Amino acid sequence: MQTARLFFLLCLIPAAPAQAEIYKYIDENGQVTFTDVYKKGAKRIDLPGAPAPLPAGSKAPRRASYNPSPADFPRIDAGTQKRRDDIRRQVLQDEISGERRNADEARRQLALGERLQPGERVTDATYLNRVNRLRASVQQHEQNIASIQRELANLK
Repeated sequence: MQTARLFFLLCLIPAAPAQAEIYKYIDENGQVTFTDVYKKGAKRIDLPGAPAPLPAGSKAPRRASYNPSPADFPRIDAGTQKRRDDIRRQVLQDEISGERRNADEARRQLALGERLQPGERVTDATYLNRVNRLRASVQQHEQNIASIQRELANLK
């Protein structure tokens, strides 16, 4: 039994550089368990030669802080910004009109594709694949329209 434990610990040594913490836990039956998940009453095992664990503070992502622009930061005058916003609005409106045309065409193709071909049944794989592909196309165009509408609503 001692040999098995020693063998197990020796197998863990190559995994030490992965920064995993190893815990030894003894349950109510006296069974010894080694794990990388902390359980109440478990003791952390320090393996010789293993790198030190990372500090707890470095595991949590840092929040972005708000830093106002410096006073000498280049500014865009209101007229220039309005022209840029107008151009962006026009581009988005052109995109949404094109996407609406594409969605209408996809719906038309779906209506044609849902018609059964001679000798074809509703349960045939070719029919189901065709209809599913056409429905996915319609859905993609509708999602694109919704996304462009959100972008338009976000403009000032």
